[in-house]
Amino acid sequence: MNDDSQTEVHKMAVMLDNLPFSEHARQRMHQRAIKAWMVDVALEFGEKLYDGKGCIRHIVTDRVLENTPYEQFKEKLRGLCVVVSIADGTIVTVEWLRKLRRKTPQRVSTRRAVKNFRWF
Repeated sequence: MNDDSQTEVHKMAVMLDNLPFSEHARQRMHQRAIKAWMVDVALEFGEKLYDGKGCIRHIVTDRVLENTPYEQFKEKLRGLCVVVSIADGTIVTVEWLRKLRRKTPQRVSTRRAVKNFRWF
């Protein structure tokens, strides 16, 4: 990473100090090695999904990062999920979605596929 991108990341981290993180979200960020700039990318570019429980999930995939300045960080950001409360805008938690984290889909054994095959 060059000096300009490091400076940009640092500026974003300073801006994120003003975001309303819950204590739980701060703990999870620390435990899961999720940096403040990663949360900012998820909030800005992530796909928004309403969970029906009063929160919005911002999910980062390869597709949402295409043609953005963060395209080079696809491997690092794939599967990041930031959960934000609709009521007060507080960041409730952050997590990695394991199914999205994988580079390739999990293979199904041929034997299992044949066993479960049905003609009707």
